[in-house]
Amino acid sequence: MFNDIYGTNSNGIRVLEFHGHGWLSGNDSGDRIDAGFGLTFVDVLYNSTVSKTGDIVGFFKGNNVFSHTKMFVDVVLDIDMGMQSVYVYLMLAGAGTTTFQFINKQTGVLIWQDSEAGHSFTQYDMRSMSSKAFFMTERIDTILVIALIVAGIISIVVLNPLPTRRPTKTRTEDDIGGL
Repeated sequence: MFNDIYGTNSNGIRVLEFHGHGWLSGNDSGDRIDAGFGLTFVDVLYNSTVSKTGDIVGFFKGNNVFSHTKMFVDVVLDIDMGMQSVYVYLMLAGAGTTTFQFINKQTGVLIWQDSEAGHSFTQYDMRSMSSKAFFMTERIDTILVIALIVAGIISIVVLNPLPTRRPTKTRTEDDIGGL
């Protein structure tokens, strides 16, 4: 994953710090994680060399390795709130399905996720997300609370109608026996 394929940092999201990385499951001795600033990734496929330099988070399992693995990189991000959406470049090489996620480490809330399947060649896909997604809080607005109260009252009235009164018979002289 590149923060900006051209190195201009105009994508609205930058890595400020790398705190750590590792494998959650499925790695073997040939697997590798690269996470850092100004790294150059060299991709040699089909007798051509493609190199990209930037702030990179990447993992490499080797050719024809399709075992399921999970890895993580703990980063601190700088998000430009002046932009409606921010974007990253996802790079896939080989054939397999990769799921990319941003998860808030403190709350465990999933901020963004995308899964891509490789097609046996190197591809770079731009993925955008709302900049506000990184700062959403779990709170209920006052209008929502008022709407729920009103809906509850309406439900009570509609589902529990008032009992209907039977008309009471007024006593007339004929009923009394005609005094």
